[in-house]
Amino acid sequence: MSAVLARMGAGFHDAVHGAQQAFRALLAAMSEPGRVLPLPAVASAGLEASGTGPRPPFDVALAATLLTLLDADTPVHLTGGLDTADARAWLRLHTGARALPQATAMTAALARDVDAPLWRALDLGTDDAPQASATLFVQVDALSAQPLRGAVALKLRGAGIATSRDLAVAGLSSAFWHWRTALRAQLPRGIDLVLACGTQLAAIPRSTHVESEG
Repeated sequence: MSAVLARMGAGFHDAVHGAQQAFRALLAAMSEPGRVLPLPAVASAGLEASGTGPRPPFDVALAATLLTLLDADTPVHLTGGLDTADARAWLRLHTGARALPQATAMTAALARDVDAPLWRALDLGTDDAPQASATLFVQVDALSAQPLRGAVALKLRGAGIATSRDLAVAGLSSAFWHWRTALRAQLPRGIDLVLACGTQLAAIPRSTHVESEG
């Protein structure tokens, strides 16, 4: 374990203010679906590699999100490329959380690893207890309010959006977005989606209507 920890960076430089600002960014992202938000500097301080120094085993925005939301009583499922010894040790060190082998209320994945077996394993909650559903955190290849080559173009509508909002996401397949679109018929059941790329965040709550070009 000590050899693994020696390769990893620290958590927030300022744990209290870093977590506060990251949480505010998450709330803003959820209240304005599809808006790409930069992580405040205080929330990324300590998480970005300095020169050739160690860094967390996640992009900065995803690392900050997990540091903010996880604690020793919060299980998380890391899947695919995120399910590494370094990632599990880093989370255990900085949050006390244990990574579980099956999908949980908080599931984190790289975009390339979000496939049908994973999304079908996510808990959608029930009509009586929709809050029991999963939140899926995905580290994507790119996020933009403008069209991106190789990205899926999304049109979002719903609460928190005046008319509509455009969002381009690279890395997640068209099949995933078709599945996400179909979930709207099951409201209030569904999943909340948080997208992270570098130091940027965007969120798509379950109630947001999503149309994709693919």
